[in-house]
Amino acid sequence: MGVSTHPSRYRPDAPPDYSHRFHAGNVGDVWKHCALVTLLARLAATAGRVTFLDTHAGEGRYPLAPTGEWTGGIGRLWRVAVPDESEGVSRYLALCRGLAAGGERPSAYPGSPLFARAVLGPGAPLVLWERDPEACERLRENLAGDPAARVVCADGLADLDTAARAAESEAGRVVVLVDPPYSQKAEWTAVADAVASAVRRTQRACIVLWYPVKSLTRPNAMMARLEAAGVSGTFAELVTTPLAHQRQRLNGSGVLLVRPPKGALAALAAAAPALGTHCATRSGVWSLRVVSR
Repeated sequence: MGVSTHPSRYRPDAPPDYSHRFHAGNVGDVWKHCALVTLLARLAATAGRVTFLDTHAGEGRYPLAPTGEWTGGIGRLWRVAVPDESEGVSRYLALCRGLAAGGERPSAYPGSPLFARAVLGPGAPLVLWERDPEACERLRENLAGDPAARVVCADGLADLDTAARAAESEAGRVVVLVDPPYSQKAEWTAVADAVASAVRRTQRACIVLWYPVKSLTRPNAMMARLEAAGVSGTFAELVTTPLAHQRQRLNGSGVLLVRPPKGALAALAAAAPALGTHCATRSGVWSLRVVSR
């Protein structure tokens, strides 16, 4: 997780320069974690033992300043009562309120590892990669006393296919979250190739790939690369700021779901209106793009 000194080349050994603290709880996190919670809950209810792998696990919990990107994400949902049909949103918000400290507003935001632990229960294996040594230490502190969680201070993409295959041989189901910072252009290619390799080397593992949407150029190129590699899955993009109004900033985000459990896609689609309506930045205008390949 870092930036190469050569702008056109991805170097997984480059020093990290990205901290999710600046973005925690934003609208991209909301969509990603609503999708993750929905998928994990459905698997946990039907598949028995589930192992969770996270290639870019971060710190596990993030303090929220009085202002920040979270105000356009979890801040808009913190005190919202969502319709009964939005089961994914209801479950996600209940977990947020239980895992994050706060009263009138959240004072912290949980990362993906804490969501996974809360949904899967205390015995589920968690394998968590994080490249930044300081973030690794904070993650270990936030998971202190959790014997089923293993933190690896390394690049999760490098070990993804081998680790996913090994986990699949030991568990009923495996969920892999691929959630890089996309701080350099070459990551879009490296991530697609790593996901394609993991899909080829596994048979049942459910893979969730998150990506930002600032324009459709890079997402579309990544979709084409994955399709060319033979990856079948569904992309679901929630855009809360119309692309014509803002470039080079976060307009929304997408998730690719490969081998999701039954009903997960329908539940995520049902969650989009509640999230889109409350997080839209321009008079309630939002959109959902779903592409299956």
